[in-house]
Amino acid sequence: MMKKLALLFTALLACTFAFGQDEIWINPDTAYAEADATAAEIEAVSSIYNASGFELDVYWQRDTTELPPGWSVDFCEKNGCFPASAQDTIFTISQKENAPLSAVFRPNGIPGTGWMRVRLYSGSSGLHFEKKAVFISTANGETATGEEEIATGIALFPNPADRELTVVAADANFKGSWTVANAAGQTVLTQPNAPAIGQLDVSTLSAGLYILHVRTKDGRLVAAKKFSVQ
Repeated sequence: MMKKLALLFTALLACTFAFGQDEIWINPDTAYAEADATAAEIEAVSSIYNASGFELDVYWQRDTTELPPGWSVDFCEKNGCFPASAQDTIFTISQKENAPLSAVFRPNGIPGTGWMRVRLYSGSSGLHFEKKAVFISTANGETATGEEEIATGIALFPNPADRELTVVAADANFKGSWTVANAAGQTVLTQPNAPAIGQLDVSTLSAGLYILHVRTKDGRLVAAKKFSVQ
């Protein structure tokens, strides 16, 4: 009899764990915001929703942060905004509550793209979940790419992309190169002999925001276009 009760308790506990994990939502799990580099703040906004049926304590922890030199960022939840030095902070969300999450980027007049990933996990006994939220910000400016574009006749589709990104240049005689950088500015794909119309395989890229740089054979920048991979 005791063995059966133990098995029943284990099954109920497992159901509780699974239920909690399925009923904690981050929406969206990748938040994006864009503004001019002269803006004092650029806020990428998301939220966490508790549909578990229980009041929950939620721990959050900065996972990864990549910022252009001179930028700063705060992570904000329902209790306020916290600088980079804050770690392992906890907040409580009630049943059916949709609590705010956001990242406030301060570009300080410096064009570029920065991002931050935050890990959120349960601080409540008997209920397990772990989620991650990504916040991305782009500050636009005349020197956002470090170079002046000589043309803008470049189209990308589909956007968001899944396996292939089609790149079309308005100039049918265009020949040059394509370079893809991630949100941290790291080069992740290159195609040195790019045609006027062609496909770029993005199936190996993780979901997120990227920038395609199109250049002429002599290295001049034709266009810098944002796209995302889903």
